[in-house]
Amino acid sequence: MANKKRGYYSLVIGGKNRTLHFSMNFWAAFTDELKISLDQIDKVFSSSLNLNTIRALVYSGLLANDQEEGNEIDYNLYKVGAWLDDVTSEQLMKWLIRLPKAVF
Repeated sequence: MANKKRGYYSLVIGGKNRTLHFSMNFWAAFTDELKISLDQIDKVFSSSLNLNTIRALVYSGLLANDQEEGNEIDYNLYKVGAWLDDVTSEQLMKWLIRLPKAVF
């Protein structure tokens, strides 16, 4: 039986607890946002992450979950970027260390 919680990651951002879902919908949004193909994903994650990639990763995860759940989308890519301004470097590093378990 598949783990139904696999691929979900929750964090407080934008003033509330939000869930990212690293699903097929995430990958579609993520590759569209970065304008890359699936066979280029290994290059994105094998080199050092840049701010555009981090912003796209968080945005695409949020978008996938909220669209799948029928939640109101009260943000866009730039709003998520502004929310990330409020995240400390320590918080960001904790997220990035834990994310691979949710993504892969």
